[in-house]
Amino acid sequence: MSGLYKEIVQSKNGLALPIYASGRAAHSKYDPEREAQAFGQETNGSSFFVVIGAAGGYHIKSLLKNNPNCAVLAIEKTQEDLDYLLQKIPCLAQLSKEPNITFCAADAQGLIERTLEQKYFPAHYGAISILSLRSWVQEAPENFEKILARTKNALKEISADYSVQARFGRLWTKNIFCNLRALKKIQQSGQNPVELTPSVLQKTAAVIAAGPSLDQSAKEIQQNRDKYFVIATDTALKIFGRKKIKVDAVVSIDAQYLSAEHFNAAACKDTIFVLDLSANPSIANYALDKGAKIIFSNSGHPLINFASGFCKNPFLRLESGGGTVAICAADFAKKCGFKNIKIFGADFGYSQGKPYAKGSYLDDLYQAAQTRAQNAESAFVRLMFRTELDKNGRGFLQSPTLLRYQETMEAFLGKWEWKDFVYESTIPSDCPKKALETNSFDFDAFKAALASTAQKLEKTDQLVPDESLVLPEMAYWRSQADKNASKKNSIKEIKKLALKSILLYNELI
Repeated sequence: MSGLYKEIVQSKNGLALPIYASGRAAHSKYDPEREAQAFGQETNGSSFFVVIGAAGGYHIKSLLKNNPNCAVLAIEKTQEDLDYLLQKIPCLAQLSKEPNITFCAADAQGLIERTLEQKYFPAHYGAISILSLRSWVQEAPENFEKILARTKNALKEISADYSVQARFGRLWTKNIFCNLRALKKIQQSGQNPVELTPSVLQKTAAVIAAGPSLDQSAKEIQQNRDKYFVIATDTALKIFGRKKIKVDAVVSIDAQYLSAEHFNAAACKDTIFVLDLSANPSIANYALDKGAKIIFSNSGHPLINFASGFCKNPFLRLESGGGTVAICAADFAKKCGFKNIKIFGADFGYSQGKPYAKGSYLDDLYQAAQTRAQNAESAFVRLMFRTELDKNGRGFLQSPTLLRYQETMEAFLGKWEWKDFVYESTIPSDCPKKALETNSFDFDAFKAALASTAQKLEKTDQLVPDESLVLPEMAYWRSQADKNASKKNSIKEIKKLALKSILLYNELI
């Protein structure tokens, strides 16, 4: 006996039948498998199913029979209930051995959310359906509502991430290969390693974001320039260029072409370019033309992770908090070994009635496009008020996007000894110095391994670990297929399109 269940009996046709604490049977007392046939037909065109209520598992077995290539996440009320059922119900025990079925308990904090994040990939599976065993819902209605809410919240986060992948997946792929070509030029030129001497590391690393408060806080750096090693985010680079403040390093992770606007005559030969391998490749080309040193970094794209395996020293892994360049810059400072780090201009809000400090790339764009009827100020207002705004704790107006950026920054800072955007530590960095050196990348081995992996992936429509390296590209192709309602591409067809695109770029490096 466990919490939700009182006992296990036999149905009239001899199958193990769980009985709830109320005395109600979870399935038909006569033929549970026949009753479950209708459940197995509730597919809605999905390939991934969340089933609330595992019980005897007959409904899950029916679901698999009708959808042989689907994946299922079955949720029970508690781990105690789940263990009890797996021990007592042969059907459920057999299902637990299936590689595409996962069981989890709702009483473990965050387990539903983590499991969905690890198992459900929209680029591969497409649509998802949430199903529930009717008897289970009747027995535990409050638990059902809580599980349903948690599941929907988790799917909301996954959906947001998938939307980004669908928008940028193909661009990321192109940028990665273009930047690998730039890396080949660096290796051929024999760029010297990036070295930060002990005297440099004794300085305070000033991480520069482009919030409006930078108009005032930049004065501190300007007046004490020798005290700081300045690490600018790409958005802040032009601002400091106009203030005639030398930038020691600049960090960029944005894939879009617009990010190149930050670099127009705003960096010099002595500036270190820290570029995610998926960042806009025109920035790397700009740095090469300047004769500046480049460090390619890795913010977690699976194709970059794959490529890192062919470096003498893997690409420097930097956190980005889901796309926040200020986090990436702060993590770079920490990975370099700076014991004192201070962040400037990280407002995450529209302080002083504007989105950025004076001198950003938007000043140029909006002023160039302004007319008497629509001046630059009108463009800034449209930018800031395109969504509803709330006030944050510092009294700044803040959009939902800026709130997410703030939350990811706070989560990053919470891991270390940060206080009010200042990091002070007596503990030396554990990042080896060689991580900052120019990578010795084996292009021939990379190209051969990628081609071999692609060949294996093309032969299966099952989700396998290696498929992760093409999931962002698949997200793009699936989104294109979804726009064409008359054409429904299979998983294998979408994967084939993604692999074809990747292999085409592979031949160009």
